[in-house]
Amino acid sequence: MKTEKRIDELLEQCGACSGEQEHGTQDGNQGDGEARMAKSDLFNIADNAKMLHDMLDDSYPLDDWAEAKITKAADYIRSVFQYVKYEVERDGEQPEGQEHTKIYIATDPRTLGL
Repeated sequence: MKTEKRIDELLEQCGACSGEQEHGTQDGNQGDGEARMAKSDLFNIADNAKMLHDMLDDSYPLDDWAEAKITKAADYIRSVFQYVKYEVERDGEQPEGQEHTKIYIATDPRTLGL
């Protein structure tokens, strides 16, 4: 099925979904340009998540493995967000622009608070 192939492609593009992880230096810090690369990855994740969201309807028979990958990706993103938010607040830094964007990756409307 064409839709299933596209879902597989989108999931493979998501490094968090395939288990790929970036490794920093021994002290846990990334080198120069890592934030820029992470922002690029986040943009692609958000773009792919939006396309995937639009492809699926509520009755689409999503395989268990695919739903598990989406759940894991959402958990990974949430974990990094909470870590960075804590670090920024702890250091007293103000995020640039004070604008917040919520990205929801879910297959069940109940998880979106709808």
